[in-house]
Amino acid sequence: MIKEMPFSNFSQVQELMGLDEDEDEDDKESEKKGLIDRIHMVQEIIIAVQSILEEMASFGERIKNTFNWTVPFLSVLACLVLAAATVILYFIPLRYIVLIWGINKFTKKLRNPYAIDNNELLDFLSRVPSDVQKVGNERPPPTEETSGMESGWVLCLGNTMPVHF
Repeated sequence: MIKEMPFSNFSQVQELMGLDEDEDEDDKESEKKGLIDRIHMVQEIIIAVQSILEEMASFGERIKNTFNWTVPFLSVLACLVLAAATVILYFIPLRYIVLIWGINKFTKKLRNPYAIDNNELLDFLSRVPSDVQKVGNERPPPTEETSGMESGWVLCLGNTMPVHF
């Protein structure tokens, strides 16, 4: 048969085993600390994901601004490189181009072991401003207070020249 427990109250059993309210409070505090740690971890992950998405958007904006002629010199350079690549691909078979590229790639460390690797495309795109950088670099239009003149044109030795402040 089942013996009856001499203690009818659960709290009496807890007191005998040494489980007080202090330990319950410690458990609650550790749960709160665990929850706060989880919240901080989620915040760090969200910040990391946001920075990755920002870099991807900036990369796309830089490509767009290359072909929008935001920086004309870099856009001309990109058009010349694309035209040269078109001519090269027209006259030289792709098989030979891939062969030369592979030989160059796999013998680069043998030819110059101390060379620093770089990505020319990313170097080029780093020079093109993103939309955020374009907005930050825009000058406000001149006003009467900043220019000191109403029209913005100066008469200089009989020639009219625009004033740029």
